Amino acid sequence: MDYLIIELEAQLLKAGKTSSDLIRATGHTPANISKLRNGKVKAIRLKTLLDICEELDCQPGDLIKRVSEEELEELAIERTRNGIRRMKGDAEAASLPTNVYAVDLSDE
Repeated sequence: MDYLIIELEAQLLKAGKTSSDLIRATGHTPANISKLRNGKVKAIRLKTLLDICEELDCQPGDLIKRVSEEELEELAIERTRNGIRRMKGDAEAASLPTNVYAVDLSDE
């Protein structure tokens, strides 16, 4: 089975920006950005996607990715390790994502 994951957190970290920066720059609501960041969406407007890509200087495929179940598990392990490194004070880990957000499409 394949999954769609939302990589907004990773792109924000890569760009050195916060959700608040994105909200101010794009004019989208905090609730909308939060839902997108946490994978709590089932659809996204193309205009919203374009606005985010412009602000983060990325491609749509950098934000939304299709992964296999195995890739999802590996990514979850990697992100957990990033979180542990961050807790231990590893400065490099501060710019690495610690969560993976899979979109729940189970009732589709």
